[in-house]
Amino acid sequence: MNEQVNDSNAAFMEAALKKIEAQDKKIADMAQQIGSIPDNRQDIQQLKTGMNELKAEIKNVRFPVREMQEFSKQLTIGVKLLREPATVKTLHHIPKLAWVTAGLFLAFCFASTGWYITGQKLDGYIANDTKYRMLRLDTAHHSLQLSLDRADSLYQVDPDLRKSILETEEQRRVNFERLQKAERLKNEAKRLEEAAGRKSN
Repeated sequence: MNEQVNDSNAAFMEAALKKIEAQDKKIADMAQQIGSIPDNRQDIQQLKTGMNELKAEIKNVRFPVREMQEFSKQLTIGVKLLREPATVKTLHHIPKLAWVTAGLFLAFCFASTGWYITGQKLDGYIANDTKYRMLRLDTAHHSLQLSLDRADSLYQVDPDLRKSILETEEQRRVNFERLQKAERLKNEAKRLEEAAGRKSN
């Protein structure tokens, strides 16, 4: 009887040890998975800061009451002038149909110019979109994908990103022109030194 109890105790202990080992393995796997989760605290803090700045800017936005009052005054003056137009004697008479035709022609010219400019801008946007999508499809460059994701996040958080990028580009262009000018002046000075050296000989 004692032997049977000992066997059942041993079986129970063995089963309990296996379950404990399985639980330990699961806990170790979960700890490893938790350790592999990236730390996004800095990005979340940047987002919080951006949201707080955005809230502050929204609070500072106000309706332009003074400008609207000025506009209303100017509009009232314009309506009065239109109701009581000044009478001017004209020596030449141009039929209304000619004025309407000229106005329609000008409107057509402006519309055509607008369509042309819009088409050119659209082609540029399509080209840039295609280039961006091509870079997105290149999954072999993981660092490029991370850089694109970061650029997307920065653009969404910082509304003045385009302005700062354009300023940086302009500064680099100015620096490049200065370097070119310095190189030209250096070459000119070298040429003048050589010419002065030849004259002294």
